Amino acid sequence: MRILLEMVASYARWIYLACALGAIWYLRVVYQARKERKAALFPLEKEAARARIHTALSATILLVTVLVVTYVATTKLVEIVPEPTERPILGTPTAILLATPTPTPAPTNTPTPTATPTRKRVRPTPRLQVLATPTPKIRPPSCPDPRSVITSPGVGAVLTGPTQITGTAVHEAFQFYKLEFGIGENPKQWSYFDGRKSPVQNGVLGTFNASAVPNGTYTIRLVVVDNTGNYPPPCQVTVVVKH
Repeated sequence: MRILLEMVASYARWIYLACALGAIWYLRVVYQARKERKAALFPLEKEAARARIHTALSATILLVTVLVVTYVATTKLVEIVPEPTERPILGTPTAILLATPTPTPAPTNTPTPTATPTRKRVRPTPRLQVLATPTPKIRPPSCPDPRSVITSPGVGAVLTGPTQITGTAVHEAFQFYKLEFGIGENPKQWSYFDGRKSPVQNGVLGTFNASAVPNGTYTIRLVVVDNTGNYPPPCQVTVVVKH
């Protein structure tokens, strides 16, 4: 127990720094999500922002708890837990016995027959072939309408943190576009996470924060809405979140 507390105390400075940076980051996520909730136009958008706020607040509370536990362990428990009285013995010296050489009688010269050498066949050692594991190819999504296109990330891409969504969102009667995500390859429910009121041609559409959702498979889609409230077929891409 004492050794574990000393180890935590030696890394306490880095633990404090990591917890502080993490808390600042999640508080920033809370601030942005509250702004997006106020500016949201749809109930789904407000629900997605509220979910991001709850997730970020939970992560902040967890980081603060780790920081407090580390402080108590390095300042209070180190003084209470006594040091071990016995140290483990790593090794015992082994005595080396010096044997007195015993004289051996000289061998008598006895003629021995000469053995005929035989040839041995040396079999070649089989070589093991290491087959490289094929890397899954990431292909661009298939979008049914050129006015609503996602170019990145591709299908099957692995996302670990904030990731930019790039592509095209245009329309002859453009009103706005929105980016939504759902759980699995065929989501039954969609949640808003970004969008704009101005068209984009081969540029950045928004940012998906993969660190704010659990690991798993998600589908991201782009919806371009016109002045009448209608929209062409959305463009969808399935990705994998892995922290």
